[in-house]
Amino acid sequence: MQSKEFFFLTWAAFLVSFSFVLIAIWNTDWMLVERGFYTICLGWITFSAFSLVKVLRDRNEGIKTAPEYVFLAWLSMIVSFSIGMIAVWNTEWIFVEKGYYWMGILFTTYTSVALAKVIRDRQVYLEEHKEVQDTIIEKEE
Repeated sequence: MQSKEFFFLTWAAFLVSFSFVLIAIWNTDWMLVERGFYTICLGWITFSAFSLVKVLRDRNEGIKTAPEYVFLAWLSMIVSFSIGMIAVWNTEWIFVEKGYYWMGILFTTYTSVALAKVIRDRQVYLEEHKEVQDTIIEKEE
């Protein structure tokens, strides 16, 4: 089990990465449809990462997972990430600006994966220790 500090640090990294990219998107002079497109891409990437981590973790822990769902989770992650990266590549921005958004997408993807793992680890830890606490309470009675 990771420490509380690591848990909160992971949350902070995710919130900072997601917020910075979102703030950058909404503080531009782009048309509303462009802002909406990049916002939806960022959300899609984030939720695809969470879903993929859950599916992979479930399979690793022996929880029955439909192959179709595993395929769709991988497909969603690959497509969302690719669309975000290609959309940035196809802009007329200078390379430094493209790099900023690419790094934002990469950092948000990574922190989404890390946060999903940390949340699941914490849940498993708390469930295991709840059983130990319940056993101690039963012995005392």
